[in-house]
Amino acid sequence: RRSRDSRRDYGQGDKSARPFVGVQFECCSIYARVYRNAAGTAYVGNCPRCAKKIELKIGPGGSDSRFFTAN
Repeated sequence: RRSRDSRRDYGQGDKSARPFVGVQFECCSIYARVYRNAAGTAYVGNCPRCAKKIELKIGPGGSDSRFFTAN
């Protein structure tokens, strides 16, 4: 069992946690985390069921949203 102290929330004290956004993949009706690439230019990932690729580019102005839907 995990204690509450062992849980990680990005941006809440642990600077080593990998930045991510949540994505609902409509293709397979499944949610997954998509992580920032090594260059820090985009969030890149795949649908865990059908492997559909998604890339969310990081740009000036950006978005405050942490959750997205992929069609």
